[in-house]
Amino acid sequence: MGRGSEGRIMGDDNTLVHVPKMAAKTIARAVVKQARSDALDPTVPAEVRRDAHEFLADHPNYRQWCEVAGLVPQAIHIRQK
Repeated sequence: MGRGSEGRIMGDDNTLVHVPKMAAKTIARAVVKQARSDALDPTVPAEVRRDAHEFLADHPNYRQWCEVAGLVPQAIHIRQK
């Protein structure tokens, strides 16, 4: 498998690991989607929502996941009620 067919995602200890590119993209999109869901769902515990808000407000890891996912990393600020 050539380097062009590999992607990089973060492992458990925040190191980058090489995986097939499509798998990396799929995982990255799922991470971003879950953060958006957590930030907007009022039934999610407040601590999880707060973490999701911080992540989506242009955290470096958010930008990295967006890059892997092929998404434009735009900070998302969600008003809390």
